[in-house]
Amino acid sequence: MTPDRLAASPQNDDERTERILAAARELLLAWGYKRVTVDEIARRARIGKGTVYLHWKTKQSLFTELLRRELDKVLGTVAAGIERDPSAALPSRLVREVFLEQARDPVARAIHAGDSEVLGALATTANGVPVIQELGFHALLARLVDVWRAHGLMTVTASAAEQIYTIDAVLTGFIMGGIAVPPGEDFPPAHRANLLGHTIEAALEISARPDGTALRAAAQDVLVTLAAARSELAETRSRSALR
Repeated sequence: MTPDRLAASPQNDDERTERILAAARELLLAWGYKRVTVDEIARRARIGKGTVYLHWKTKQSLFTELLRRELDKVLGTVAAGIERDPSAALPSRLVREVFLEQARDPVARAIHAGDSEVLGALATTANGVPVIQELGFHALLARLVDVWRAHGLMTVTASAAEQIYTIDAVLTGFIMGGIAVPPGEDFPPAHRANLLGHTIEAALEISARPDGTALRAAAQDVLVTLAAARSELAETRSRSALR
């Protein structure tokens, strides 16, 4: 089947979308946003250039969709872990999993680190807002802190705003890596994730372990919060597709 005939087949729409995004992702990591062209994406996806524009009006909207999907994938993995084990909803465990996901996925890492070499103009919005904030991660973190505090999983000796800042700063610091680590003495991702979890636990969590009933109740509210964030990402994607 020729590219044009493939493009004209409605039943292939979802498959074609995934091919375009997969090609865009590969090129983003290989070349960086600035060097990638829609022509090259179309060639990599084995479709016509015009077909790409049927899905996204601009290169920027295509890659913004890709970044939304990357964050959604991270949140989905975190939610799946909590469904298997409610203790994964604890602040230290959840933040640890977010770190591990960005360690496994270079696009997720670029999003959280605001890596301009990979993301180019996508690293910040026109208003100078970091892309991770534009995608709603910081709003999600604020809602999670409210849930953790309401269920007694975090201390209340500091304000919620201070705790949000602490999590954001520590997580970002672990993702970016230290500048004073001697060559050859860096730790593997799993070890760094454990150090991050211990740091969050010591700084913010209560000393007493919650009982099973309390933990399951908190986990359900954390799952609801994650689901709401994923729905917001999906709604934003739907609105963008209609433009």
